[in-house]
Amino acid sequence: MKQFVVGFIALFSMFNAHSASTHYGIASVGFSDFEFTNVENSGLAYSVAFGRQIHRQWYAEVGYLNLTNDSEDDTELSGDALYLAVLGKAKSEYGELFYKLGIANADIASTRYCGNSALSGDACSFDEGVVAGIAGLGFDYYVGLKSMVRLEYIYLGGEDDLSTHLVSLGFRYNF
Repeated sequence: MKQFVVGFIALFSMFNAHSASTHYGIASVGFSDFEFTNVENSGLAYSVAFGRQIHRQWYAEVGYLNLTNDSEDDTELSGDALYLAVLGKAKSEYGELFYKLGIANADIASTRYCGNSALSGDACSFDEGVVAGIAGLGFDYYVGLKSMVRLEYIYLGGEDDLSTHLVSLGFRYNF
């Protein structure tokens, strides 16, 4: 995960000469359909991201995705990802249409009790780091001079049959 942060800082520092750069932050909430090996889960997900315009048609973005978080009777499942992405955009009078391509480092953890009885306390668990690719499509709708509402679809797929579809609605603020 440290490599993503270092890579993002290096990417931003390469484009410091761009005088009209725009920074932004995003907070989103949405629905996730998550699959990993033989585990499936659907539910509420959220994300936060920080981005910068690096060219008049390109953004670079680093962010955090909550892929899944579920706790049932005897099973706990969590999935999080840090990502680095490039966004291509097309502006209109109403907002910006964009596509997103990137790479993520996902951390998937699960614990379930699988001993001879529930009272034995034996736990079957895994905690894996998975490299994944990201592809997305979305629209940032202008609602103010520095604020936008974001509607976005993201597909995240990777090793060990990791497959996640995210649909989210968020708020973007330019600073």
